[in-house]
Amino acid sequence: MLTSGQLLADRYRLVRRIAVGGMGEVWEATDSRLDRAVAIKVLKPELSGDAEFLHRFRTEARTTASLNHPGIAAVHDYGETASVPDGPQDTAYLVMELVEGDPLAALIARNGRLRADWTLDILHQAGTALQAAHERGYVHRDVKPGNILVTPNGKVKITDFGIAKAADAAPVTRSGMVMGTAHYIAPEQAVGQEAEPASDVYSLAVVGYECLVGHRPFLSENAVTVAMMHIREIAPPLPPDVPPGTRALIEATLVKDPRQRYRDGGEFAAAVGAVRAGLPLPTPSGLAVAAPMHVQGQPGGPPSYPQSATPMGSIPVVPQQGPPAGAPMSPGTGTFLLGPPPQNRPNRVGLWVLLAVLVAVLVALLAAWGVHAWLGSPGGTAPGSGSTGQHPTAGVMGSDRDVPQAVTVDEAAYRGTTAAAAEERLRQQGLSPEVRTATGGQPTDPQRCWVSGVTPNGLVAARSTVAVLCSERGPGG
Repeated sequence: MLTSGQLLADRYRLVRRIAVGGMGEVWEATDSRLDRAVAIKVLKPELSGDAEFLHRFRTEARTTASLNHPGIAAVHDYGETASVPDGPQDTAYLVMELVEGDPLAALIARNGRLRADWTLDILHQAGTALQAAHERGYVHRDVKPGNILVTPNGKVKITDFGIAKAADAAPVTRSGMVMGTAHYIAPEQAVGQEAEPASDVYSLAVVGYECLVGHRPFLSENAVTVAMMHIREIAPPLPPDVPPGTRALIEATLVKDPRQRYRDGGEFAAAVGAVRAGLPLPTPSGLAVAAPMHVQGQPGGPPSYPQSATPMGSIPVVPQQGPPAGAPMSPGTGTFLLGPPPQNRPNRVGLWVLLAVLVAVLVALLAAWGVHAWLGSPGGTAPGSGSTGQHPTAGVMGSDRDVPQAVTVDEAAYRGTTAAAAEERLRQQGLSPEVRTATGGQPTDPQRCWVSGVTPNGLVAARSTVAVLCSERGPGG
């Protein structure tokens, strides 16, 4: 048990605990030899004996120490020592630069939405810092607001390279194990593919989205559910007051296919710089290269990347399933099980044939339904029936044809109402509401939490999840 005033490794005097996480604690300390303030990350004693966690901790020390950039918190020392005098070497520690400031997560919690210009400044600095890692062949794999520190004068520092890996290194986790934080994970990471610099760029775009909106794009208490949302779903639209250039930047970077994103932190930072200067948004280099690759069947050539592909791009869709027994369910940093990724991509020709057949069947069904509707209308006469035709959707409750395919959600109609009333009304429309406060948690009492926003709005597909943002400070709060 670490305590204030304790001397660690006969050198570092612990001053106060800064943070506590799943892997250990972070302390402010004084380096008695160099007489300077430092931050010390201490791995939990029970994890110091775990080979995987100890390897991860040593990796963070080596990776961060090799990166010399003002936007990355520097590493000064690493060691393994006894937590008590003459005890076993059960405490691994990492000595880092002490950064005065707050995690970006705290700024979002305190301010709600951040201004677009402030968000762009943070994204530009973070992208530039990540480029220093990408140039050295490292991928962070856990970019999130909690790992982005902002100093009082606005300087950004990236921290926590604990699950970073060399881009060309052999994988160290077993099949189906996903590394990262579910709320910010790139789709390719979520399906078990290797992370790449473009994966960090996607996570940084999610951070930008959260800054501009005040909450994450996909909300759920279940880590696997959130990861599936990153794979399958499109993020709800940004608020209408977000400037067009900033909106285009985030939307262009949240694409599912990593080949269509900015390839690394430097290219993303350049795009942010263009937006800040009022210039047109640059095209991602991978998208420009992929454009001429529409010719299929070239011997020995690369696979085609059609630009008309669905938003899923090349990311394989993982079948919806529950997590295996024992899989962690909390949305924390580290690992969670999502099942192995699909092994083979389906034959495209076969898919087009199947699609053509399905379209033909759908046209036939629609034609039959139209005849039935006409015969059942007041102007038509069905054999053996009178002229008391009914509206096509007025049938037995619960039948498939009675469920609308799309529902109109008018955000203005929900603002100022209680979250409980909004939730009930959305359910009656065949939608799945998820109520959250501005901090991302659930309200204490939905009857006393007033709606400030609903996303998505407008025409929404039936059975879609709709995020309801409410304030417990009253209709005006």
